Amino acid sequence: MARRLAPFTPKAYERGAWIVWTDADGVTRNGQIIDQGPQAGTWWITSLTPDTDQLETYLLNRLLIRTKYDRMLRDKRVAAGGDSHLYQVNAAAYALDERGDMRAVIGDAIAPAVSCDEPQAEALARNGQTLIPLDDAPAETAGTAETLTEGAAPMATVSAPRTPSVAVARELRRLGLVQGPGKDFRVVGAIVKGERDHTYVLLLTADARQLVADRADDLEAWLAAGPFPFKVSVRYHGSDRPMPSIHNGAAERIRDERPAAVEAAPVEEAEELAPVEEVAPAAPVEDVEEPAPAAVDAPTAPAVDEPAEDVDTPQEPAQPVIDHNEQYKQQCQAAALCWSTKQAAHVRAAAAGHLFRDDFADAFRWSTDRAKTGRRVSGSFLAPLQAAGFLALTEAGADGRRVLEATADGRRGILVWDQQQPEPTVRNHKQERMPLTPLMWGEEAARRTREFNAQEEERRVKRDAWWAGHQEATAAEEQEDKLRAAWAKAEGIRNPCSRRPKGWAPTAEQIAEHRLDPTVVAALLVEAADIVATATEAAAAEPAGSTEPTTDTDPWGHRQPGDIVAIDGRPGDWELMARAVRVGVWEVEPAQASDRERTTAETAALLTLDDAPHVRRGDLVLQHYPEQTQAATVGDVYRLGRWVAVKEAVTPDGETHTMRDDVDTLEVVTREQLDRAVRLDVEAGDHHGRIVEVIVSRHAGTFRVVCGCLQGLEVCRAGRKVGYSSSVEAARALWEWHAAGQVGPAPEDFAAPAPLPAPRAARLDWCTAA
Repeated sequence: MARRLAPFTPKAYERGAWIVWTDADGVTRNGQIIDQGPQAGTWWITSLTPDTDQLETYLLNRLLIRTKYDRMLRDKRVAAGGDSHLYQVNAAAYALDERGDMRAVIGDAIAPAVSCDEPQAEALARNGQTLIPLDDAPAETAGTAETLTEGAAPMATVSAPRTPSVAVARELRRLGLVQGPGKDFRVVGAIVKGERDHTYVLLLTADARQLVADRADDLEAWLAAGPFPFKVSVRYHGSDRPMPSIHNGAAERIRDERPAAVEAAPVEEAEELAPVEEVAPAAPVEDVEEPAPAAVDAPTAPAVDEPAEDVDTPQEPAQPVIDHNEQYKQQCQAAALCWSTKQAAHVRAAAAGHLFRDDFADAFRWSTDRAKTGRRVSGSFLAPLQAAGFLALTEAGADGRRVLEATADGRRGILVWDQQQPEPTVRNHKQERMPLTPLMWGEEAARRTREFNAQEEERRVKRDAWWAGHQEATAAEEQEDKLRAAWAKAEGIRNPCSRRPKGWAPTAEQIAEHRLDPTVVAALLVEAADIVATATEAAAAEPAGSTEPTTDTDPWGHRQPGDIVAIDGRPGDWELMARAVRVGVWEVEPAQASDRERTTAETAALLTLDDAPHVRRGDLVLQHYPEQTQAATVGDVYRLGRWVAVKEAVTPDGETHTMRDDVDTLEVVTREQLDRAVRLDVEAGDHHGRIVEVIVSRHAGTFRVVCGCLQGLEVCRAGRKVGYSSSVEAARALWEWHAAGQVGPAPEDFAAPAPLPAPRAARLDWCTAA
């Protein structure tokens, strides 16, 4: 179990407490804790030197307990009534941190220190020490102890701040606020173009904002009395909750009036606020470096009784109060834009309404005057900006032009680009055509996020459905394995590839002899009862006097040669080759590429495959494409992961070609379909072509027009879309338009007004025609 840590600051070492130590010369010295140190477990202490009567600053450091021996000594000290930790006095050193700022660090160890009671003035006079009480009065230099009397009020010695961060942090802590992440406030520097422009304060709690608003004048007066004045603005933004801001930038100071609901309280309450006593901070100060204190005789700032007047410098232009959340958002968006100078210029032009698309000329143009054509802009250059949601096309106007306007993301991007002025991304011609990232926290980014979440939800639903189906299939397989095991055990089946016949149920003797599982027996009995009930319903629904053949009357099981089936008790797929001499027996071969040894099988042992192919040996097939006109005859059909068919095709030259195709790409046709298909050779000038009727695919029954000048490709009506014609007449009109040089628009498709004319013309080798 983890050991519970002692409080961070024991009572004997709180702010204002006294400690004593013996220096290297054997002189006993006293010091007083004045503030929290730069690191956890450290405190600033001050003490007068006995020889020179100068005020020196040291660091009181709490020693860490690292070993088991240290813990044992600690336990003994606590049992004897001592402190739980050991403390020592260290010299204060200063070093540069990673940002180049001067930071106070723990220096060399001087001597161990212990707490003590407050020393008397006489003792201080003898030892040359000083009292440093902590109040709200301005810091003044304390002389030697000889100038102090027994009843005199002690004075405090605090060096003047050297940075704006130290100055504002001191005054806020003077109000009782605590600095640090998760506390009351933080001091932050505003960075503009890589340099610190000014310092501002982030108030992190509502209580801190209310306190600063109530003491705005006092706080501003305290800061004005020092070397680094700050402006304290208070705004309400339509609410009764104040939103103060503290900064030393160029923005003007604003003081809004309280809303009516707030002003109903007596105004005198603000004047009767008691002075806030200074309290010790509970955490190390962030972004604040306390320098080493000056000598005793160093001059300090005089006390200020009245708030200093707020005088604006005439040379500084008035600026609105900076919203630091908005500034942070703009900095993040500017860093993620990654625009080139050219891309930013085009978005700016779109925001001004200077970009438009001329649909008639199929081009984008840039023109400040809509009456003029303007210069052309590459559409591929604008495509990434449109895809990223910075630009969008509007509806066509009366002049047929569509304005390419900047979207909300585009306008926001230009605003961020102008205010933050990020470093432009260097892009070449090819890189400017690459996709861009949408605006961070923009509408397009939100749309893509919603789309992604919707897709994720859709994938999750599909995944859950698949998993449910998988679980169900796995459970069904496990149940089938149990049923087959019971069947094989009861019937003495040793072949692991044999399939259990559906509807089998064990007898009472088999159940008792083989001690079958009762749950498995119950499942077998339910399955057998369901099959019997289904057969009974089918027999009752069959009309009287029906002559439809059944398995009992057809010894061949209504099967044909070429069917692919499974055989009970035999592994693999089998092809029915022919009917054997004996009735009810088939000659079969394994449905595989080689080693097709023929054997026989009973019709009752044949099982239908759920995924049996739709083609069989001897079928005429065409690939399922409109261009296919040469049929082939199917040979062997077998599995290669998927069903494949070996087909043989005879070319017009009499050559035979053997190919292997996926069964799913084949479509069975008849000889009548092939003979009836129209193939007309056409010729016009140097053009030699053919009108061919489509036999398969969704375009079956339409006509294609091909020409030798197109290397046998189809003539298109518009663009690259094949011009399928509904009739031969429409195909001839398309051919004549092509042969005439495709002048004007292509003729429209129309149906045949009459039956097809004359027989096919003589064959022309149009594929090699010029």
